[in-house]
Amino acid sequence: MSFALCVLSCGLASASGEPDAFALTGIGARAGGMGNAFIGLSDEMESIYYNPAGLGNLVQSGVTAMYQAPALSTSREFLAFNKRWNSPVIPGSFGFGWLRLQSTSIELTSTDEQILGTDTLTNDLFLWGAGVHPWEHVSLGAAMKYFRFAFDGFSESGLGVDLGVHAQYNPIRFGVALTDVGGTILRGSSIAPSAPDASDRVPMRLRPGAGLTLRDPLDWPILVNLDVDGLIKLQEAQDARVFSGAEVWGFQERFAIRSGFMQGNGPTLGFGARWGIFQFDYSFLLSLNLQDEHRLSTTFRF
Repeated sequence: MSFALCVLSCGLASASGEPDAFALTGIGARAGGMGNAFIGLSDEMESIYYNPAGLGNLVQSGVTAMYQAPALSTSREFLAFNKRWNSPVIPGSFGFGWLRLQSTSIELTSTDEQILGTDTLTNDLFLWGAGVHPWEHVSLGAAMKYFRFAFDGFSESGLGVDLGVHAQYNPIRFGVALTDVGGTILRGSSIAPSAPDASDRVPMRLRPGAGLTLRDPLDWPILVNLDVDGLIKLQEAQDARVFSGAEVWGFQERFAIRSGFMQGNGPTLGFGARWGIFQFDYSFLLSLNLQDEHRLSTTFRF
């Protein structure tokens, strides 16, 4: 019930008919410009969403924020930070992330189609995670997640767990994330007294990815990152999708251009710029089915 309303009202979520549809379109302007392919690279704070093992790859602490331009009175924002610890035994970092989708001014009507007022629909995903780098080439990570949906006096929520592993053997990178281990159950009290309580399940998914990082290829002063990811649904109706992307950094790694493709959605473009501890990213995700997306991200590292 809840997820169907979300999909119909926001127009930004994947038309998957699943309770986490608002989150499946990915996060971050950098990853967005690369077709939301990020499992293989896993080298930014957004790893807490894509592959928590990537938190073990981070060498700095930082904070990042994403803003997605509203469409159909619906906006999406993401905020995350990580804190690095420099243990000589097992280095790593922990992090927090918050994704919110909000649809405003949704009309409430009676059974005879009389307008009773308006309300705001919210979908929230909170993430707490940690990643460690116990071996030279391998990182491990885990994240706890909390989903919450609310609209017109009804709410539904549940806790889940993501696990991840990442390996780097330059120039090749591999990553695998298992999301919503065992399936995440969302529960809420029924609005009608005689009806049973609501219950939905976020299915478990396998997300493998492979990346390639090429520094100064052909003696050109550039950095090239390539990534190809998969998303395989392991419960209920089987489904699989592929995400691919590339970015090229130039001018002493101060400016980047990006492109990618999301199966079932469409092509993506983007660019990024760095000035010291500050980074700005923009991406445009062309949708062949729903609304196009514009994402802006800012990142500070310290």
